[in-house]
Amino acid sequence: MNAKKPGCTRRVRAAPVVDAELEHLNWATQQPAQRLFDAAYWRRRVLAVKGRFELTERQLMQLEKILRRLAPTTE
Repeated sequence: MNAKKPGCTRRVRAAPVVDAELEHLNWATQQPAQRLFDAAYWRRRVLAVKGRFELTERQLMQLEKILRRLAPTTE
């Protein structure tokens, strides 16, 4: 019997799903800021993808690029 370990999160391999999600996140984070969705919201969405899926090297690079875009600016 295969019992799930408590507190263990299963990461999914779903490259097409991840590609579509990253494409959307990349597009959305390049749009003018809207009051409804702030940078913290988009950062959570990006980090959710990172935590839920097994990413390819290319997908990790895209994800890091989006996170850099969302980083607070120091002016």
